[in-house]
Amino acid sequence: MPEYIMTFDIGTTSLKAALINNAGHLVAEGCASYSVSHPQPGWAEQNPDEIWQQIGIASQQVIVQSGVSSSEIRAVIFVAPWKNIIALDAKGQLLHNSIIWMDARAHEQAERLNQSIGQEVGSGQEYWPRLMWLKEQQPELWRQAAHIVGLNTYFKFRATGELYTEPSDDFIRSENPELQAYYQSILKAASLAEDIDKFPPARAVTDTIGHVTHHAAEQLGLCSGTPVINGFGDLVAIAWGAERSQLHDAHIYFGTSSWLVNIIQQRSQLPAPLYFSVSAQQEGAVYALQTGCLALDWIIDQVYHAERKQLGSGIYQFVQEEVGQIPPGSEGLIATHWLTGELAPFKKNAKGTFLNLTTRHDRRHMVRAMMESVCFTHRHNMTTLEKLTGQPRESIRVVGGGAINTLWMQMLADILQIRVEVPGSPRYSGTLGAYYCAARGLGWGLTQQNTSQHAFVPNPAWSEVYLKNYRIYMQIYPALKEIYNQLNGEY
Repeated sequence: MPEYIMTFDIGTTSLKAALINNAGHLVAEGCASYSVSHPQPGWAEQNPDEIWQQIGIASQQVIVQSGVSSSEIRAVIFVAPWKNIIALDAKGQLLHNSIIWMDARAHEQAERLNQSIGQEVGSGQEYWPRLMWLKEQQPELWRQAAHIVGLNTYFKFRATGELYTEPSDDFIRSENPELQAYYQSILKAASLAEDIDKFPPARAVTDTIGHVTHHAAEQLGLCSGTPVINGFGDLVAIAWGAERSQLHDAHIYFGTSSWLVNIIQQRSQLPAPLYFSVSAQQEGAVYALQTGCLALDWIIDQVYHAERKQLGSGIYQFVQEEVGQIPPGSEGLIATHWLTGELAPFKKNAKGTFLNLTTRHDRRHMVRAMMESVCFTHRHNMTTLEKLTGQPRESIRVVGGGAINTLWMQMLADILQIRVEVPGSPRYSGTLGAYYCAARGLGWGLTQQNTSQHAFVPNPAWSEVYLKNYRIYMQIYPALKEIYNQLNGEY
């Protein structure tokens, strides 16, 4: 008899709800979008209750669309972005908007923390400096906060009334001794060691951490008592769904943000700007871009606004055909995708730029240059990874919504000068990762669902023009560093 898992793959600006059966087939799906607010420069917040309402709407739509009885749904699982800071009082009431991963307000706290611990913990966007900011700048709110949770934990709490996190979103405790010692040193230096009881304990990702309450069942259209699987953050879910979660595996993700991930045993093995925990035995080294598809969406909104209104989701195919008319290298136009600032080798105060714009360029050049800039940053990160590991790669798997764009994937292959492999369902890597996790928690036998692929082979004819533009691109931030400091402050 068919049985089903309801997955919620929650991104920064949109979510996908999907019902998948025990044969691994997607039966029905729904989606919703929501915004990020920026109350001050460098700040980024969301109301998690608004996202929860959208989860409920999407869930009910999926159930109606599928025709499946809610009694046949065997489990629910949530996947959400990491490093959100959500304060709850003793009754579980929300005290403040979520301070999301994109927020960089805590640059002063980051400087003090880095000096105190004697090493680079991170910028004002890192998790612990933002906790310091909240404690120092909102002392009454901090006193009222009985719980500090992440986004995945919050949605599980709304569904079950239980508070549990998971390894990839737990920056307080770890079963990995090396990581535990590191966290303890940071908490002590940040004057947060006395507050660890505010943070929920972690459970294994495949554990059942609770059951859907009667109230949540009404909101989600599910049966009360449906098991809720612990799940994980979006980075781990995507690694699982891309089938690149084993030691030495690597993949690139093209979503709102973008990243290159390499799976390692210990963080001390490989320097990287960011890391996430897959398990006590495995870590993900992350070379991240703040803006991936967000940059493409932004430039399309600016220069193809009328067409987007008319074509809706068809705008991407239209733009792809238009941009494909422009030769590689965008005829000397170079853009930077740093619309919300960037991570190393750039900086949070670095912003978007069009360099060498002339009257012979049009909107097609601008879009292509923006797409190329994302690929240039990935080339830098890939080169860095290969130098650090001594392991050149002949191919890379790419997933996420941007991987559907065949022009962009060919561009990536030409700029990286390696084979780019896109699986059959690149948009559903997070959803598939959630499904694999929940199915394993239920004890279901699994077969891989994401193995068919489209390969993009680099065209050597474009290597020279892309190498030239890449080298110029990497000079832009050093050349403009002081100007960015003057315009945007040093954060």
